[in-house]
Amino acid sequence: MQNVHLKMVIPPGPWTRAMVDDTVTLPGVSWECIADIGHTPDRFTATKRADVGENGVRRLALDVEKGAAPLAIPVFFGREHMQLNIIVRDDSPLSDPRELAGKRVGTRHSMVAGTMVGVTLMLEQAFDIPLADIEWHSGEPEGLVNNPRGLTIKRGPRGVGENLERLLRREVDAVIVTAGPRYWSMFGGHNLDQVLAGRSDMRSVMSEPEMIAATYKRTGLYPITDLGVVSADLPRLHPELASRLVEAFSEANDLASRYRSSQEETLAQREIELLGEDPHRYGLTDNARRNVTALLDLLTRMGALGRAMEPEELFVPSTLGTI
Repeated sequence: MQNVHLKMVIPPGPWTRAMVDDTVTLPGVSWECIADIGHTPDRFTATKRADVGENGVRRLALDVEKGAAPLAIPVFFGREHMQLNIIVRDDSPLSDPRELAGKRVGTRHSMVAGTMVGVTLMLEQAFDIPLADIEWHSGEPEGLVNNPRGLTIKRGPRGVGENLERLLRREVDAVIVTAGPRYWSMFGGHNLDQVLAGRSDMRSVMSEPEMIAATYKRTGLYPITDLGVVSADLPRLHPELASRLVEAFSEANDLASRYRSSQEETLAQREIELLGEDPHRYGLTDNARRNVTALLDLLTRMGALGRAMEPEELFVPSTLGTI
């Protein structure tokens, strides 16, 4: 392979920095990285004009349903534990996600947005809550066109701040927000600190890292809502390049400790210690397959997908045996 130049849209994070500064290289391949877009939906939009980027599992599955070739690669930039994401008032009696049954839960997201699917997956499969037992207040209730499960979905505000104000006024019992990737979704910080800045009157319903780790050990669930992707032309023009990119991103992931602060590195290692393994290895491992399968199954049962789908249907075939 000679003189292939790629445009990449990748999330900012220690696990991508070695791609940005060319510490990781591939013979015959060069790239330019856009790595300053923190808002995930904005990265999805920018990816449309790139050779390598990121997209949501639901969007990729819908494209495959319509007959598109699989474009995902088994690179998972930002898994979230999806338990710190549930915010309640500080004086709330709620102290466990299981207690949300029968309650009113607000979110700015649609029910099929990545954060919401990840959280509802955990509520249903890790905490045994029938989703129909919750009264949902969504900023985009029209996002779930079909509703075969009969969920109660009422319109709520589209902004995080407005949802949190409704929580303080006791119009809802909890609010779901986006927390942060990887270890931040176990220990806090990142986006969660921004959401709760100056709000001592709110807290996560479950905030103990040991309890979050116990959920993972019990269920194996650590939702994968977004996947690395390549452009439609890349597998056709360069059949081996997608698998080589998985290897390159994996090398960058292995070098992440070089780019973390000492505090971040402590959190990263503590997460691995609590979980008993490193869940951030790329490739369609047994655990990754379990999580993508669970997400696809939930999306199908919610009516967001038209048919059941196996995880392998999403990935460029040459990448399935990588790592």
